[in-house]
Amino acid sequence: MMPDFYELLKVAETASFEEIKGSYKQLILQCHPDKLQQHDVTDPNREFLGEEERRDQNLSDFNAINEAWNTLKDPIKRKHYDAELLQSKFQAHSNIYAHITTSDMESIQLEVTEDGGEADGDADADKETATVWTYAYECRCGGQYLLDEARALDESTEQSGLVTSDAIVECSECSLVIVVKPSPTMSE
Repeated sequence: MMPDFYELLKVAETASFEEIKGSYKQLILQCHPDKLQQHDVTDPNREFLGEEERRDQNLSDFNAINEAWNTLKDPIKRKHYDAELLQSKFQAHSNIYAHITTSDMESIQLEVTEDGGEADGDADADKETATVWTYAYECRCGGQYLLDEARALDESTEQSGLVTSDAIVECSECSLVIVVKPSPTMSE
């Protein structure tokens, strides 16, 4: 799992730039190598055992705090980091039912009304319906995971050198999700 820069800087994920900056300044002073050397010289009661390990740990903390600050201070880097962190947390979450490919899903037709809902017979008789292709996968609860064909193609084909990506699809009935990986035949 990737490092949690928010936890490292002791701020919430919703923290403003000013909150992150203030916490960074406070933490960096606590583990700055020059500041610690001054403290070591003025403290006659310091322990000599493990001094090198302590300095290595402080330097490691210093570098990690700087890395966190350099990522979170830039709005674009922060946005990318937030997306990666969310994906990382989601991958580690226990509500994933399965990891499948689009070739594991069944291709079905759905009739959809013009307002986006499924056609219900007489109640929607005066509304126009359209037929769309979608991929379906059965959930253990009896619900379905539905992935429309356009989304499946957009997320599973390589376009101008972009890396293929996974789609996370929620069950229509429960809180479980599936991770749909591109089919090997679709990315060729």
